[in-house]
Amino acid sequence: MRATLPIVLLVLALATACDSGSKQQRQVATGPAVPWIATVPPQLATRTPAKAACRSAELTILGQVRFIARLQGAIALVTLQNTGKRACRLRGRPSVGFVKRGGPKQVQRQIPPTPSNFPEVTYPESSLLALRPGERGAVTISWLNWCDPVVKGVPHVPPSALRLTLPGGRGHLDADYNAVPPCLDPRLPSTIGVSRFQPSLVPPGRFFTNAFLEGSVPSQPVHGRRGRLLRFRVVLKNRSHTPATFERCPAYIEQLAPAGRVEAHQLNCAAAHPIAPGKSVAFGMRLRVPRNAPLGANGLFWELDPFGSHIPQLHARVTING
Repeated sequence: MRATLPIVLLVLALATACDSGSKQQRQVATGPAVPWIATVPPQLATRTPAKAACRSAELTILGQVRFIARLQGAIALVTLQNTGKRACRLRGRPSVGFVKRGGPKQVQRQIPPTPSNFPEVTYPESSLLALRPGERGAVTISWLNWCDPVVKGVPHVPPSALRLTLPGGRGHLDADYNAVPPCLDPRLPSTIGVSRFQPSLVPPGRFFTNAFLEGSVPSQPVHGRRGRLLRFRVVLKNRSHTPATFERCPAYIEQLAPAGRVEAHQLNCAAAHPIAPGKSVAFGMRLRVPRNAPLGANGLFWELDPFGSHIPQLHARVTING
């Protein structure tokens, strides 16, 4: 009897602890949550346009233009940095050509910008209206069919540079490049695709906390309807021995896949209390469901602190009912 009593007490203690833990999880999953707010992170705030347009003397193409193979041609994302002393407007679509005496005819066509992919976050379009010193913009360039005939006895010389000419007669910039695409049809010109200027990715910064947080979305699948707000909650649990405070308020990003776009918001830190080790806090979330979202199963991507630690990152199941 004395030998079995400690075992019985241990089993009862474990059962009580498990029941208490389950009760706490249910309370966090279904009880009050920190309310959602629509605040946009300061990195993504809309900007007032600068007075002057960017000129070539204020811009620098960073590094070599590196083309990578795509289909039968090549594509590159060209990054330009404002190396001037003032903010300026970098808008419109530049023209691009390859500097060479002779060679095949070059024609230009319009292409879309390179899209960002979760968990990447780009500056808003308005950042191009006021590109600050040190900040960057970009342009996507494709290149197809370079048929430069080889003349016997004459050294074969590739183009000496890629030349990007700003719209509105604001000058040009030359850059080195790494490769030329193959010749597909010598009867056709070389085709250069150029996008409009596009914002760059937001660079990484400091972590908002040293604590290790785990994230989850309870009550999956979450249900939503086309064209309406999807309401759900994210539970953050502190898996470290360090309290997680919100003195440096983090942002978060979310996306409904496959039809949604990345949305960024600021966490409601004013209404949140520090998360003690082993404890959890639920945050209310909202996300706009696109009108073209497929009915049935969809995916939800969510990430805390996208400009710092990128942790936690989680995936959840969503059902669109109509």
